[in-house]
Parts: sequence; structure tokens; C-alpha cells
Amino acid sequence: MRFAGGMRRGVVATGVATGVLAVGLTALATQGADAGTTSATALSRSQMLTVGEVKKADARRDWIRQVDRGILPKTYCGPASTEGKRVSARMARGFTDEMDAYGAQYVSQYANAATARAAYNSIIATLKSCTYSKPAPTHARKITENRVVKGASGDLTQVIRWHDYPKPNDPGSEAGGFPYAVTLKGRNVSVLAFSEMGPGVPAPNFDKLARQAAAKVSR
Repeated sequence: MRFAGGMRRGVVATGVATGVLAVGLTALATQGADAGTTSATALSRSQMLTVGEVKKADARRDWIRQVDRGILPKTYCGPASTEGKRVSARMARGFTDEMDAYGAQYVSQYANAATARAAYNSIIATLKSCTYSKPAPTHARKITENRVVKGASGDLTQVIRWHDYPKPNDPGSEAGGFPYAVTLKGRNVSVLAFSEMGPGVPAPNFDKLARQAAAKVSR
């Protein structure tokens, strides 16, 4: 695997984000957020997407593994892109095809709707700047989607997608797609963060996931 030049099977080379797509699940015990639920609250794992639902929405990929225990790989825009401050409870779940595609859902709960709104705004701001990651020297990146998902349950769902791609002087390298969907629903915030080689999960498929995730999360 060549890190400096772009993406190779299982690994994304994007500066500090290298390792987001750890081969299979080898990184689950070493980095990122805990796949689990903290604190006894109204949060329930039944409010999260399942790997079956991910596969149904994005059938072009063979999503076969659901991760409910262990440490999830780091997200492209870092920990601040998955939750805000003053979290009362949280839970996370990962999904993978055990090849070069990985996704996760992070649900955080706050004391009240105002604190949740502040967390949502903070996450969106983090995603727009995404200073946590930098492209490799022979790569560049840009935001290709920044929009509200129509028809999603809750107060607001927004998609932001980063595209990391090789410059002309690195023709052997591959691009990477990093779509996020952030939902505000009462005092809960849900974040979908996916990563894979190429452009990433197609927009229509990702919108299906975003709407389904928003519908399952409670207030």
C-alpha cells in the first residue's frame, strides 16, 4: 500500500486521516470512537441503522459486517465531526464491506434542544472546514455536496461530501469519497460518516440512508 500517493485497497491516504479505511476491521481496536452506548437514557440501539438497511439503500456494495463492539476507525473530519460538546449520552455503530468501504453512525444526546442545536451547528462548521484532514502532496480536495435533504424526519438533515482526488502528476492514484449526513431531531443529533475509494456512496443512495437514519432517531 502506498500512503503518500493516494488511495490503495483498504487505506485512504489523506494526510492525518490515513487509516480511515483500515483493511477489513483491523483498526477497530486501536483508534476512533467506541462502538457502543454510554449512559442509561432514552437512547436505544434500535434507533440506529442496521447493516441490512445500509445494504438495501446501497445495494451496489456488499455491506456484510455490522460493528457494535470495539473501536471504530477515525472519520475523515475527526471526532468533532461526530458530536458536539456537553454530550449527555452517545452510541455508535459501524458498517463495512470488509474491502474498501466503511461507514458509521454516531448518535449523541444532549440535555435540551438548544444544546443539541448548538452541537449540530458545531458539527456542520467542523465539516465545512475539515481541518482535521489534509490531502496528500499529490492530491487535492473539495466539497462536492452541501445541501439539505428534503423529506427527512426531524428538524434538519444536511449532507456535506468531501472528495479527495489525485492531481495530474499522480495518475496511478485513486480518489476517495467522504459523505456525511447530519440530523438534528429534538435533543438528539445523528451523524452518518462514510468513506470509500472513488466518489463514495451515490447521492440518491446516501439520501435514502440519511432519511432512514433520521426517521429512526427519537426526539
